[in-house]
Amino acid sequence: MVPIGHTAPQEPFVLAALERTGRAGATADRVSAVLTEAILCGGFRPGAHLNADTLARQLGLSHIPVREALRSLHAEGWVEMRPHSGAFVRSRTQQELADLFEMRLLLESQAAALAAERRSATQLDELARILDAQAAATNAPELASINEQFHQTVAACSHNGILTDAIRRLGRRARFYFLTVAPKRRADSLREHRQLTDAIRRRDVDAAATIARDHVAHTRADVHDALRVTDAIG
Repeated sequence: MVPIGHTAPQEPFVLAALERTGRAGATADRVSAVLTEAILCGGFRPGAHLNADTLARQLGLSHIPVREALRSLHAEGWVEMRPHSGAFVRSRTQQELADLFEMRLLLESQAAALAAERRSATQLDELARILDAQAAATNAPELASINEQFHQTVAACSHNGILTDAIRRLGRRARFYFLTVAPKRRADSLREHRQLTDAIRRRDVDAAATIARDHVAHTRADVHDALRVTDAIG
């Protein structure tokens, strides 16, 4: 796969200190969660060097849980380990984008159809709350996070635990890519989310599936274009 998505240098991102916990493994898990969120919100961009000693100082921890967390992130595909250089935030690639959104087209259209059949009134209220938050959001990290919440909630409306878990896992990776176009897609994404919510509210199975499929396809096209431009610049 051809690496794309490297960006211009940014101001150093500084993590807040963590409180120590009794178990080293629990601390490593918390560090892993903090680092993953920092990557997903754009604090650490593709290609950024994650120096274990520097991170340990910022977090107020020893380097042991930090190194454990970096190994975990490597196993999960968020960072790559370079010999004699350390850990670096992984790159976005066109191949992964194609694979990821191919799966989303299949799964999220089915989840939307099931959601239209099975959603509860409480879940409709939750979708409405998320739409209100999306309408008020303006910055890319917040928009990307809310977008992930919306898709997870639609999946939960299917009342299929395995399908919901699969979409949740895809959603983390999708958020990494959606971050590149979140402000550009703000209006279109909100409009499409509202249309999907309305179809789910009306229990219109066919419309929900079609809207979800088109929505994922539109996002994929915009991210593809954004990464192509970034690749050309880089």
